[in-house]
Amino acid sequence: MRLGGGGGGDGDSGYRVDGRELTEGEFRYGLAPRRHDGVTLQPDVVLVEGGAGAVRSVTADGLTWTIDAGAKGAADLVPGKVMFATARGVGRVVDARRSGDTVAVTIAPVSFTEVVRDGTFASGDDPVPLDGVVSYSSEGALWTDPQAVTEAEAAQPSPAGRSVPLRRAPADRERVEMPRPVAGAPKSTSTNGFTVTPTCCAGGVGARLRYDDNEIRIEAGVLLKMNKPSARFHLAVAGGRITAAELQVYGGAGIKVDVSAASAIGHLRQLDRTFTIPIDFSVPVGLILGIPFTLSANQEVLVKTAFSAKNGNVRASGEYAIDGTLGFGYRDGGWGAYKIGGPHIKSSLLDSVRGVSVGANGIVLDFKTTFRLGIGALGFSAGLNFGIVVSTGVARGSALAQFFPLVPGERSLDCRGASLTVDTTYNVGYTIPAVVQKVVNFFLRVFNAKPIARSGGVPDPPARRNIFSRAQYEPKGCQA
Repeated sequence: MRLGGGGGGDGDSGYRVDGRELTEGEFRYGLAPRRHDGVTLQPDVVLVEGGAGAVRSVTADGLTWTIDAGAKGAADLVPGKVMFATARGVGRVVDARRSGDTVAVTIAPVSFTEVVRDGTFASGDDPVPLDGVVSYSSEGALWTDPQAVTEAEAAQPSPAGRSVPLRRAPADRERVEMPRPVAGAPKSTSTNGFTVTPTCCAGGVGARLRYDDNEIRIEAGVLLKMNKPSARFHLAVAGGRITAAELQVYGGAGIKVDVSAASAIGHLRQLDRTFTIPIDFSVPVGLILGIPFTLSANQEVLVKTAFSAKNGNVRASGEYAIDGTLGFGYRDGGWGAYKIGGPHIKSSLLDSVRGVSVGANGIVLDFKTTFRLGIGALGFSAGLNFGIVVSTGVARGSALAQFFPLVPGERSLDCRGASLTVDTTYNVGYTIPAVVQKVVNFFLRVFNAKPIARSGGVPDPPARRNIFSRAQYEPKGCQA
């Protein structure tokens, strides 16, 4: 099931799955599903014959697929049906527009049971290695543009049910085509004003972030350290309901965090950004009972600053060890997550807090990595989802109330504070970030489509479990 690289030509990509070299179309768009006696699809699912060979292009957001209008099944792609063209091209049709010999099909996310009615799928005796990864970029998608995100958020209904009128809707913006994927991690990508260098997967999953607009400067990095990561899974569906589910991710070794932030203008402006890193790290698993499964990793980030004085800065770094299996399971109506050992402090965030300012300065960094095993692309993948959320807060200065509670009358102290929280999330279905949901829903208004929810499947919303939470303060008066 491993994927390897090499030279390509004559329509071949130079990459192999299950001992077979992928065509260029399969490399770009994913393997095609096949009918199998062991699987019953839902009655409204339309298989597009020809798979990747019938795909002409796909937009960077993964929502609009242009396919050969002559492909068997293409004529049946009408709003309400579920398109299943390839491992990555799966979703509920909200619009289909024919132009010449092609048809542009816009899809919305679906849960796994909206595609499969009956079937049992498993990875077998050997776990699937998360190596030989292929990186799919969604750079250029509307949710990577800060202005489009701002406009989409402004268009959300008010408490009175009214939407704010916009000068130009994100749906009217030019949409770009998804670039050809690359083997391994990309050198860098841009999103929401940040330059991001993501990494995956042999040594772990993470990213380095850089932001500099001459007023605020941020350098940060988070790494979920892993040692030869791999995964094992089991998923059973009967009558359109999940009867058993399990996802195990092996190789977790630790968490490494470093952050540095500075401001030339202090309290006059802060930064508050939530965004997805527009890279989908994927490893094709191959066909299991005709269903083309993919193991992937996606990342989301929240960055929030709090500066009270000009030319202030703060920085810190820490490393924590973890052990045990990451993942979750469901059986006999009960859900549970695997217990993770740690995190055990190797180097403390608090001990490394540094900064110079006449006031208080701080930064919050949340970083979420989601492992997905299923069908579909980006955050719209339908199947088994397990996320690990690392949240850090670092502050230094004379008034840290916005980060940490202070004893009344002690705000003149030169306080230092640092916190680390680790949560896990899990579900079977799909789950997408809130910012992506808002932009996609505003875009879908063009088609009078029903708004999509942030998640679908079971449990809904996804379960969340805290596995570690610690806050440290110095000196003693900084802690209530």
